[in-house]
Amino acid sequence: MRRGIVLFITLAILLMLSTIVMLFLKEGAQIKESVRENVATVQTNLLLNDMSSFLRSQNFTQEDIFYGSDIPVALDLGTIRGSISLTSSQRRININNFLKAVMKEEQALLTLLEWLDRQKIKNPPFIVSLLLDSYDADSYERMNGSEIVLQKPWFQDGYIANERALEAILSRYSELSGDYNISIERWIRVFGFEGDNIDLNYANSDQLLLLFPELPRIAIESLAKHDTLYKSAADTPIDPESKIKLTKSRFGIVPTFKTSKIEVDIEFSTAQECSGKMSFLMELKKKRIESLSLSPMKCP
Repeated sequence: MRRGIVLFITLAILLMLSTIVMLFLKEGAQIKESVRENVATVQTNLLLNDMSSFLRSQNFTQEDIFYGSDIPVALDLGTIRGSISLTSSQRRININNFLKAVMKEEQALLTLLEWLDRQKIKNPPFIVSLLLDSYDADSYERMNGSEIVLQKPWFQDGYIANERALEAILSRYSELSGDYNISIERWIRVFGFEGDNIDLNYANSDQLLLLFPELPRIAIESLAKHDTLYKSAADTPIDPESKIKLTKSRFGIVPTFKTSKIEVDIEFSTAQECSGKMSFLMELKKKRIESLSLSPMKCP
């Protein structure tokens, strides 16, 4: 596997992140959390400037991304420890596109209900109502309690924007249904919040079953193994009829076999027990960093 590219970018990013960590350590344990966050913001801007120059000089191939995908690389830089993983940002189904299809296509609704049944959700109609009422912008309740914004005015209606919004929906479902057999981790392995494409080189079996419920089970299992990188549907080891289906848009999602944007996730900690997380997306053609997410630094 091509782990060199992952290791190379890990070294560069962790070395730059060390400047942020060192500033926190110098501030001492008594400094206010708000000041720490301000320092992190300033240093993150400097970090991005350096990182942008570094990343623009790199050429990521589809093979680099595929074979390096989701291989956490750990490094120990003395007082700083960290790990980084790199993968395609087009590996999830945009939940908003899918819900739009559910509102219009019976097959999309049936497919979603079948997926919920496999997750052992006790009240599928209610969670579907919660999802649809969160996606649409009106205040009409499909079921009693399914319009979250009526009880929680702060909730953003009309679009499920991020993981926090999805988690609020799932929590509302558990609160009203009494069904706590639900995991945000399972949902975010399947659903994302932006884009129209999914790179089938990274699609898991849950996603494939949602998008191609009519495919033979053997074809789903074969595609989900990800033993090699496929450049087109013709390269996949499935029957000819199924290959044709892989080329067509399904439920608002366009299948592809090429990644145009990568996602980088970083976790780091120090000997002094400070820790933090950072993630961002980078468009491969323009080498532009976007959607930066930095969790608050946690220090004792």
